[in-house]
Amino acid sequence: MSIHSDYWRKNRSRQKALELALGLRALRKVAGHIGEGVKPVYWKGMADATDHSILLDVDVLSDRFPISFENFDRLVGKVVFEGLASIEWTDQVREAVQRSVVDLPAAAVPFLNEFLEAAEAIYIDALAGSSVWSLYLAEFWKQTLGGLERDPLLPPSSKSLLQVWKKKAILGQALEQLHLNYDAPLKILEIHTRPLRALAGLRTSQERRDKRTDLYRLIWTEMWDELSTWERFHPNLDTVPKSESLVDVAADKIQSLEIGALSPDLVDEISWILEEGEIDLTGEVLSVMQDPAGKSLETFLKKGSVLMDFRPDTVQVNRLRRIFKEHVTQVRRARNRNLRRGLLEGKLDPGRLYRAPIDGKIFKNRQAPGFDDVWQICIVADASASMAGKGGNLRPWRIAERTFATVIQAAREFRNRIEIYAYLGKSNTCTLTRLYHGNRLYTITPYGDTPSGQAIMAVATMLDRKHKKNMIIHITDGASNSGLPLTDAVTYCENKGIQIFTIGCGCTPFTQQFLKESFPPGHVYLMKSIDYLAEGLETLFKQRILKQVL
Repeated sequence: MSIHSDYWRKNRSRQKALELALGLRALRKVAGHIGEGVKPVYWKGMADATDHSILLDVDVLSDRFPISFENFDRLVGKVVFEGLASIEWTDQVREAVQRSVVDLPAAAVPFLNEFLEAAEAIYIDALAGSSVWSLYLAEFWKQTLGGLERDPLLPPSSKSLLQVWKKKAILGQALEQLHLNYDAPLKILEIHTRPLRALAGLRTSQERRDKRTDLYRLIWTEMWDELSTWERFHPNLDTVPKSESLVDVAADKIQSLEIGALSPDLVDEISWILEEGEIDLTGEVLSVMQDPAGKSLETFLKKGSVLMDFRPDTVQVNRLRRIFKEHVTQVRRARNRNLRRGLLEGKLDPGRLYRAPIDGKIFKNRQAPGFDDVWQICIVADASASMAGKGGNLRPWRIAERTFATVIQAAREFRNRIEIYAYLGKSNTCTLTRLYHGNRLYTITPYGDTPSGQAIMAVATMLDRKHKKNMIIHITDGASNSGLPLTDAVTYCENKGIQIFTIGCGCTPFTQQFLKESFPPGHVYLMKSIDYLAEGLETLFKQRILKQVL
C-alpha cells in the first residue's frame, strides 16, 4: 500500500487533543488547496450536524496517537471527496433532481437518494482524474466500497444495487453471481457510466452542474420504468407512508452523525489549541452562499491583542442594566404564569412539602432555566478607514470603544451572551477581530474597506445554535463597498431566524437609503452621529428584548 501523507505531514503529536488539532489543521489546509467553496472541516462533535460542514469520524482512528499515515490518507480522501462535491454543488444537483421527481412511492425514495449519491461519487472520481487527489481518493474508495450491504443472491436493496454499480464504475470490480433483479437496472446504469464520467471534462462548473442534473433525470426515468415493475413498488402493496419513510431516513442520518463524535471536553481543548492562531472562515461563508457566481472575499477571524483602555459610561451602564433586569423580571413572570403546582409527579415544590401526609401533591412542573429566554447578542462594528475620523482624529472609533465597554459592563450580571467583533477589508480579504474574549475588551486601529455583507455572513455562521434568540447588531457609518452583497447576508440571517439590525451613525443620505433598502423595515436605526450610538443601542434593546418575552 502506498502512503502519501508521509511525505508532507511533519507536525504530529502523541498527545490526543494536540494531535487531533494538528491533524484538523492539516486537513483544512488540504481543503484550501482543493479550491474555493469547500465546506469547513471539523471532527464530529465540533460542529452542528448540518450539510454545511465536512464532519470526520474519530472512531475510524485507533486509540494510539499520532494518527497513522494510512488512516490519515483515508481522512484526506474523505476531505477530497466532499471538498470536490462542495465545489461542484452536489447538494444543489441532488435537490434539483429530487424536486423534479413527483408521485414517487415511499419505498422508492431510498433508491432515488442512493442513485444520486452513487452517480455523484462516480462523477467526482472522474473529476479527480489523474491529479494528486486521485491517489487519496483511491484509498478512500477501498475503505468505503468494501463488501456488499447484503447477500448478492437476495433481491437488491437500494444500497446494495448502487454499491455494485460504484464498485464496477470506480474500482473496476464486477460481481458475477447476483440476483436477477440486479440485471436490468445495472444494465441501464452501466450504459450511462461513460457519458457521466465524460461530464467532468466540461469547461465551466455551471455547465457541468446543468448537464449532470439533466442526465440524472434521464437515468432515473429509465431506471424507474424498470424498478416500478417490482412488486414492492406496486401502489396496492406500498403501505409505508412517504412521510414516515423520510422521517426514518432523517433519523438514521442523525444517528449516524452522532456516532464517533468527540466529547465536549475534548472539543473545548482542540478548539482552544486551534484558536491560538488566525482562523480561516472562508469555507464557512462559501458553504452557505446560495449564488454559485457570488463574489466573496477570503475571511479570517483573529483575537484582539491590544487591550482597550476605555472605562464605561456609568450613567449609560445603569440605563442598560435596568433593561436587562426588566427582561429577567418579565421572563420570571411569564414562567410563573405557566407554573402548575400540586401535582402528583414532577419536581419537588419546597412550599408544599408539608402536604405530603394529606394527598401527596408536592410537585411542580417548572423546569430549570435553559437557553430559550437568553439572548445571544453579536455586535458587528465597521472598523474601516472612515471610523478613524479625519486628520488622524480617532474620535468615532474611540466613542464606539466606550460604548462597547458600557454594554459589557451592563450585561455582566445577566445570562445573555455578548459578542463584539470589528471588521475591515483590504487586499481581497475580510478580517474579523474578536474584541471581547477572556472577560477583557480589546481594540484595533481602523483602516481599509467596508465588507459589511461578508462580515455579517461570517458572524452568522459562528453563532451558537443552542440559543433560541439570536441578534446581530451591525454598526456602521458608511455603505458596504466590497465582499458579498449586504442583502445576501441579511436574507441568510432572516432564513436562519437570526434577528438582524443596523445602526447607522452620521451616514450620508445615500448611505441611509442604502441601509433602508438592505434591511427589513423597522430594522434600521439612524443616529445623527456616533455620539448617539449608546442611545441607539438602548432604544434597540428596549424595543426588541423587552417586547419579545414568551
